[in-house]
Amino acid sequence: MSLVLRPIAYVIGLPEPTLRLVTTVLLGYPCASAYKKRYLQGTNSTLEERNNFILMTGLALNVFFNGFEAYHSLLTIAVTYGLCYMGDQINDRKLAATGVWVFNAVYLLLAYYFVQTNEYDITWTMTQCVLCLRLMGFGFDYYDGRDLKKSDTKEKVGSAAVNKPSAPLPLSFQADTPLATLPPFSEVLAYSLFPSAFLVGPQFSFSLYKKWLNDTHENITMAEAEERDRAQLLYVYRSAILGTIYLLLQQTIGAVYSTSYLLTKEYSSLGFFNRLFTLLVAGKFTYNKYIGIWLLSEGANASYGISYEGMDEEGHAKYGGLANSDPATYETATSIDHIISAFNINTNLWSKYYVFKRLKFLGSKELSQFGTLAFLAIWHGFHSMYFVTFLLEFLYVQCELVFRKRISPIVEPYIKKNEVYYYAWKFIAWVSCQSCITYAVVGFDLLKFSKSWQAYKNVYFLGHLIIPVILVGNKFLPKPSYLTKKKA
Repeated sequence: MSLVLRPIAYVIGLPEPTLRLVTTVLLGYPCASAYKKRYLQGTNSTLEERNNFILMTGLALNVFFNGFEAYHSLLTIAVTYGLCYMGDQINDRKLAATGVWVFNAVYLLLAYYFVQTNEYDITWTMTQCVLCLRLMGFGFDYYDGRDLKKSDTKEKVGSAAVNKPSAPLPLSFQADTPLATLPPFSEVLAYSLFPSAFLVGPQFSFSLYKKWLNDTHENITMAEAEERDRAQLLYVYRSAILGTIYLLLQQTIGAVYSTSYLLTKEYSSLGFFNRLFTLLVAGKFTYNKYIGIWLLSEGANASYGISYEGMDEEGHAKYGGLANSDPATYETATSIDHIISAFNINTNLWSKYYVFKRLKFLGSKELSQFGTLAFLAIWHGFHSMYFVTFLLEFLYVQCELVFRKRISPIVEPYIKKNEVYYYAWKFIAWVSCQSCITYAVVGFDLLKFSKSWQAYKNVYFLGHLIIPVILVGNKFLPKPSYLTKKKA
């Protein structure tokens, strides 16, 4: 496909791999439209026919993006399924799930070792890293289903979860994720290659795919069908338009304030505050390119209807179940926790469900958080700045906790009495939060330690130095009276 896309990329000024990435995501929209017209508009079809459509279109888009390298996806899916099948034969799902995790982790890391360059790579490793998490999650779902009664799952994927909380769960990982029986290989293959989710996510469970595949809209009223169509169309437009805006801003303003600019002599010659502002803006646009492509993917997922969450209290259909970003929360965040809940949402949910909660044996929430972030850093690749960035995120969260304990009780009486103080405090919190996350992500985008060192050196490592000042200062400064009173 490079022969077709390369001249187009040259004309519009985009690298060919980037254009191929965006084009593949956009092709999810007509595929979704074809699925809806063929299987959801009063026509009779079997589950096998619907699954085969997803399988063939997903495979076609994978080949479009990866070319011959698409065999990596097929190979890892086949081996994963084979390990699960053997686990059933020897009645040892724990061994099988362990094999799934080890195999997919080693395969991805070897891919990074042999393919990864000093630049941000848009190659088959991009689809492989998304697939790696999906198959690891599938392996855990298969393992978690070992204790479910087969009689409860004749037609559906696991109908109940083991030790699940009663609180509302996200659409992507609900209480029915455990798999009592191993699904057919064709369904696992289609799920793994879902046309609008195999490339940039989001992550979701096999049980959600199976429930969606079974939903042919046959048992809903005309009024409900009309409401679902209305809400779906609006959500698709909303996602596509917002995604386009983010990517256009990235292509125009973001191209001027790129992280590579931070390595130039021109940038070094600027005044300190100008350098600091430019570095933070560069970090901001690094985030924007991810949000833009996720929003486009989100629209395609909504087009398929797999992100349908049901009706709200007012009877309005909701299609944000697989959103991977929340632009409104992200742009107005006054806490790093807000950022985590609004950026790469379903990967964070995946990490919480499959990694964080399973690290309870460490006996510490902080250790579980650190272990989860370490896992995510390794999942991204071997570049040293991936690890530094996730470490910075962890330390910034700890610094934020210190500030909440020490500063919030002091300012709360004032912001409750005076609205001006309230908004001034919110603005300070917004600037601090945005500065931390945009500062940290610069290294993530530059990848190499030497490049990051050069960029951060120009702002005197301000975002790094503030961490020991806060954490060490908290250890040695006397505790405020309101904190000592609480302990007493």
